[in-house]
Amino acid sequence: MRAVVYQGPFQVAVQEVEEPRLFEETDALVKVELAAICGSDLHIYHGKIAGVAPGMVLGHEFVGRVVERGSLVPFPVGTRVVGSFHVACGDCPMCQKGRYFACAKGGVYGFGVALGNLQGAQAEKVRVPFAKTSLFPIPEDLPAEEAILAGDILSTAYGGVRPHLEPGQSVAVVGSGPVGLLAQHVAHVLGAGVVLAVDPDERRLEKAKALGSIPISPKATDPVRAVKAHTEGLGADLVVEAVGGEGEALGLAFRLAAPGGSVLSLGVPTAERFTYPWLAAFSKGIAFRSSLANVPRWIREVLALQKAGRLQGRFVFSHRLALEEAPLGYALFDRKEATKVALLVD
Repeated sequence: MRAVVYQGPFQVAVQEVEEPRLFEETDALVKVELAAICGSDLHIYHGKIAGVAPGMVLGHEFVGRVVERGSLVPFPVGTRVVGSFHVACGDCPMCQKGRYFACAKGGVYGFGVALGNLQGAQAEKVRVPFAKTSLFPIPEDLPAEEAILAGDILSTAYGGVRPHLEPGQSVAVVGSGPVGLLAQHVAHVLGAGVVLAVDPDERRLEKAKALGSIPISPKATDPVRAVKAHTEGLGADLVVEAVGGEGEALGLAFRLAAPGGSVLSLGVPTAERFTYPWLAAFSKGIAFRSSLANVPRWIREVLALQKAGRLQGRFVFSHRLALEEAPLGYALFDRKEATKVALLVD
């Protein structure tokens, strides 16, 4: 079958690879209809994720149909599904507490040996472990470009904003890439007051402005001063860091937070350590939370809001390419010429 394969830093190719097969009765095979390139895939593309070796099939976002299943999988062959980007067993102590991101047996597609060594979903087929907990049926009339977002970045944004936002509160989002834009969208839908978007890229700020957010460019103004100017001199009640990387954006997020506010780290980090502003956070009473997204916890709410037309996130897709054009998609994304890339498989 055809699949997008990592070959080394800044090198991906579409190659013929061995088709996946069932290993356990809890497995399912999904014929992929649509895959996508995620911002976190770029960390692999840059060679910054240890344990991803040449030959790994990439990608963790997909929509498709069940074509084969183990005896313990409840979804009939032919069921249209979206996959959570991380798999979870559903039975371990962490899963039983609803903390699926910390599953003792879990993993992330295409992220190498440190995260389960699961082959990725930018392919014609993907094996899904623990399918009962890691696949979610979707209706035929839900567009694939909407549904695929529920399996990763929209549920990431929703799960970051929803538990911490009270109606009318101010929100600042650092980074207006796909996750940042969707975090803003979720904040607007869930009743935020002012929503501020901080990003140096003018094209991304235009997208944020189209959502109703107030754009702030660090190239043009001091973002801390600008955020305070829109929040009665206090800072934002909720600050979402949606960049990851080496930690510069997270440092800014702490400086944007109001006393008693919250800082959420949603971007995928590539640095081992971050210098926590302990005294400032302690003095201002700032809460800080950071973790892998807990997709199985939130995806049903997200899908319900998508079905109702409340959450509509496919505006983040700037390019729609055939699977064979995936190397171009990665290059466009890397050069920031793409917001998000859909890969048409079926």
